[in-house]
Amino acid sequence: MPLVKIEIRSGKPVEYRQSLIESLREAFLDTLQTPEAALWIRLCERKEENFPMPPGRSDGAVLIEASLMPGRSAEKKEALYRAIVERLTLGAGVRPDDICIVLYEPPAENWAEHGGAFMVSR
Repeated sequence: MPLVKIEIRSGKPVEYRQSLIESLREAFLDTLQTPEAALWIRLCERKEENFPMPPGRSDGAVLIEASLMPGRSAEKKEALYRAIVERLTLGAGVRPDDICIVLYEPPAENWAEHGGAFMVSR
């Protein structure tokens, strides 16, 4: 059940925003074999004054944060990083230098959906 947040500066066309979302959707479905019904993606736009860019980043920078259940190998995560960068570059025209990705892996007992917590085996 990945929860994915994309943050960009506001003012981009709807087609571009949809391309970002679709690029991330494809990367997660293909790389992690995430069931589509379990994938949450949201795009948040920030005013320029609320989203200062670090040196070397353009106005087109994209910050991606994804929370995943723990257990994936470093190789699987690396494949996901590569797939995200490839799809954002080809699909939305984002420069690789403008992409920052952070993965979080909260323990399974910190997840709940459909009215109940996930079971943790002990």
